[in-house]
Amino acid sequence: MSALTIKYLRILAKIASESHVVLFLVGGTVRDHLLGKECSDFDFTATNVQSLANQFAVETRSPCVSLDATPGRNTWRVIIEKQFHFDFTDMQGDSIEEDLKQRDFSINAMALRLTDFLEGHEVVNAAVIDPNQGQADLRNQMIRVLPGPIFLTDPLRMLRAFRFSSSLKFDISTDTLRQIEVAKSHLEKTARERIYYEWILFLSGEHIFELLQLMNRTGLLDCLFPEIAELHSSTPAGSWETSLHSFKRLEDILSIPETTSPAENHAGFLAGRKKALLKFSALLHPLNSACLEASSSFKVKIDEESKIVRLLKKLTASNADIRFIFRTIQCQQEALDTGLEFAGARDNESAMYRFTKKYDTELMTGIFLARAVQSATEKKSGTESFLQAAHRMAEFYFLRYLPALENEALITGDDLIRDFKIKPSPLFQLILNEVEEGRVLGTLQSKDQATTAARQIIATHNKEQET
Repeated sequence: MSALTIKYLRILAKIASESHVVLFLVGGTVRDHLLGKECSDFDFTATNVQSLANQFAVETRSPCVSLDATPGRNTWRVIIEKQFHFDFTDMQGDSIEEDLKQRDFSINAMALRLTDFLEGHEVVNAAVIDPNQGQADLRNQMIRVLPGPIFLTDPLRMLRAFRFSSSLKFDISTDTLRQIEVAKSHLEKTARERIYYEWILFLSGEHIFELLQLMNRTGLLDCLFPEIAELHSSTPAGSWETSLHSFKRLEDILSIPETTSPAENHAGFLAGRKKALLKFSALLHPLNSACLEASSSFKVKIDEESKIVRLLKKLTASNADIRFIFRTIQCQQEALDTGLEFAGARDNESAMYRFTKKYDTELMTGIFLARAVQSATEKKSGTESFLQAAHRMAEFYFLRYLPALENEALITGDDLIRDFKIKPSPLFQLILNEVEEGRVLGTLQSKDQATTAARQIIATHNKEQET
């Protein structure tokens, strides 16, 4: 632990001692410590911890916020700094042992007195309060649910079992899987925003295809997303298998992204939650029924009535997530429909620019998904040419399109209004689009050239209007 962490823990221990409170570290904090992982947040429990949390916040000049106001389960968070906080929750029951019995999995049902934790590693291991054999399950790398109605009390714990399995690389016990299969329908009682949050955490894991298959076999995946369950019996036959195979191929491709994208560029567009959303897109893409716009269009209108958008809205996904997934899937579909032929041996830079402009921030995720779907559907014909075209699109995007965006436009809307007396209109937008395309492709390199091009566009437009 860092010296700063120890400093704050000692401040807290002093406050607890002066208040005659026995304060316990619990849950994931103890688990991660026993696994030798660095902790950035700490979970504590004791009787009536609100006063203790408030005193600690005052002493450290930190904000204290309520996370859960459920009677008897009140939780407060003291935020030391960004990504570093202490959580305080009322103890459940009359003892720490009773509290631990009400948690989810054995590896999360261990506790340590804060004073013992501060004594050192040797003391810590001997002082672990472990009524559910959590340490044995840590050694055996096993996720095991505690006895009792644990999944009925909070059905979201069923999904957490898979998330912990992914993040820790532990197996889920046979009995735990059996209980999930029995209790899975209770998941519908859980708030959708909680499900979505946990689902994205699960998808953020690496190499989770086997866990996804396991989730599918328990029936939990169908309960999570009834819309996806419809693919089992959908037409064309094999839609669900295509989803699963696309997911697997996507994970394979993501493990060696340089085969599709220039090695120095691929990290950025897959940063943060984008990789998880891309994986979700692989499962959802067979639900896509939105009509594609003409390739010349620079816009992708979100189809509010599509199954994908309705599913995401039901999950309370943000508008940004909905836009990302919808546009990624649309890009994938158009990439496969066109075969990206305009980026092939006889490349058409204008078409490459227009396709890039249309999908922009979702271009690369759409191409990655297209590669996965093509591979999953075993469309062997043209695979090599498609891969070459995909790589050429990536080079165009990273080495020409994005760098060009950093330069100033040759003509702005204000220029058109002032110099050409043109008001915002289809012609107005056409001029801006044509000039910007010329700037990115290098056919227009100065303001004078752009002005000449604008006059030519206006003249052509006027001539067409006359006829």
